[in-house]
Amino acid sequence: MRDIFKNLSKHLILLLIIFLSLQMVLPVMASADQFEDVPGWPTIEDINALAFSVYNATTDEFLLEQNMHQPLWNASTTKVLTALTAAQHEKFDLDAELLVSEAATYFGDPASARLHLKAGELISTRDVLGGLMVMSANDCAYVLAENYGGLYGYTSELAPEQWGNFAADAAVNSRQAFVAEMNRVAKSLGADNTNFDNPCGWDGENHYTTAHDLTMMSKALLENEILAEFATMAHYMPEPTNMHPYGAWSMTSNTNSLVVYGPNFFQSQYIAHYNGVKTGTTPLAGNCLIGAGVTHDGQQIIAVILGGSVYRSADNSYVNLALPVRTLLEYGAYLSGAESKPYQEAPLPAFPPVLNTDLTDPTETLPEESDITTENTSDETTAETDAINTTLNSQTNTVNPKESEEPAASDGITRREWMVIALSALIVVCVIAILIVNILSNRKRRKDSNEK
Repeated sequence: MRDIFKNLSKHLILLLIIFLSLQMVLPVMASADQFEDVPGWPTIEDINALAFSVYNATTDEFLLEQNMHQPLWNASTTKVLTALTAAQHEKFDLDAELLVSEAATYFGDPASARLHLKAGELISTRDVLGGLMVMSANDCAYVLAENYGGLYGYTSELAPEQWGNFAADAAVNSRQAFVAEMNRVAKSLGADNTNFDNPCGWDGENHYTTAHDLTMMSKALLENEILAEFATMAHYMPEPTNMHPYGAWSMTSNTNSLVVYGPNFFQSQYIAHYNGVKTGTTPLAGNCLIGAGVTHDGQQIIAVILGGSVYRSADNSYVNLALPVRTLLEYGAYLSGAESKPYQEAPLPAFPPVLNTDLTDPTETLPEESDITTENTSDETTAETDAINTTLNSQTNTVNPKESEEPAASDGITRREWMVIALSALIVVCVIAILIVNILSNRKRRKDSNEK
């Protein structure tokens, strides 16, 4: 009996040591409950979006996600793939002069984001990319697509007189060829749930992507040194052209306030600098933003929000749009074990943020209704709108973020979770092994005692 109590005491002491060890280790591998952000910013629980994802491009793992494989409208975040597709063209040249078609200058909505290019204008690829990525200019998206589509302008092997009865037809055909190439590029990047039918991001039944797919596109863009530079520009000024023969004819500012104001403004503890990527807003797609940042220890984090609500905390709508993405980047960096450093004081918006789901600004892309034959007629627009509304209702019924009190876990298991699982399994194996050894030892002692 004394031996039994003696062995039992040993086991209890061992279990106590294991328990205390876990209490020391597990807080280091803390979850969202122990994530402490700077007070006043939106929390993870505050984020209201149809879909979002947080990705560590350095370790190639998704850290957090909600409905990241759900196809949704994505507005001007489309332009990430527009830029990527042009950059992959064999004739891609920053200094190449691109021809602005008449079709590229027609927009039904005067508020649509544009550089105000003119038909017949010659502008460099560099300046078109600046307008596309910094200002989110839709005329730049058209010009890039038409000139790198192979049937018009810079990359066309046909002389202008061979383009057809109307140059606009050749331009639009080239634009459509470019969009087909966009979809091919998307598939090559692993964006299997993406289909685009225009280079700007107009809402349409056949124009959709996912948070996961936009993450893959953004990763590829940030790996391209030329495009990554455009994604981080706060402002851009194009060079004089034949239609704008003077300097400073347009000064564009980035619609992504993360890169405009920087980590100190957003009181980041983990991000050394924000490096992209793209905003997008339409009435049907809602507020969309791809944010990216590099941590103090060099890890690349990418966060995507689709169909998000805007947090009203400042007079600047783009700042409001960035707030939930800023929180996702902070949490993603925290989950990645990134180094934390105190931020430096900078002017801040008013706090606390107030959720405002009624905001419609800023509008970068709107469904177009044009007088030229290359755009939808009013009847076609009405029919398309009905189809879009049906799709939106279907999406809303399928994906309702308000039904989820907490963000869904990612498809994969993070490194922290693997470490906890591995440690727990090791402890269990050790306990079982010790128990087996003790049982066998006791049996041997009893057997030896009986033989004596």
